[in-house]
Amino acid sequence: MSLCLAPSSAFLLPRLIDDVFSEFDGIDRALRAHTRSDGAQMGQLDKVVDDDTKLAISLDVNRFKPEDLNVNLEGRVLTVEGKQEVNEEHGYSLRSFVRQWTLPKDVDVEKLQSSITEDGKLSIEAPKLAPQPAIGRGKSIPIQKAPSKEK
Repeated sequence: MSLCLAPSSAFLLPRLIDDVFSEFDGIDRALRAHTRSDGAQMGQLDKVVDDDTKLAISLDVNRFKPEDLNVNLEGRVLTVEGKQEVNEEHGYSLRSFVRQWTLPKDVDVEKLQSSITEDGKLSIEAPKLAPQPAIGRGKSIPIQKAPSKEK
């Protein structure tokens, strides 16, 4: 049995393939209409300050209400979660994100605080601990010359 494409069907095949892929383009456009148009991620990291005095993390969570957010600390692992469910007449939507960081040992986790601004900037901040002197390590103590006592 010989399979042979007739000239008319050889010209139809590329058109059929184009038609299939044009359907995918339509699906892609429809899905993009239901996502954020500016391309920003939810819970996007805005800024991190890690200096000698503090650690400060700022996230853009403007798509979430404060009651949709949770900030948790387990050991030294800081977790920020956002979850928003919306039931509407014509559908249901769910937005969520999870961000995690392992905090450095010099961060005072007991004084960790979080706050949110009206425009949806979540700030998490903690002071740094005072440096601890090294225990068990020897330290060289310089000898200073004392003033001579005159007789």
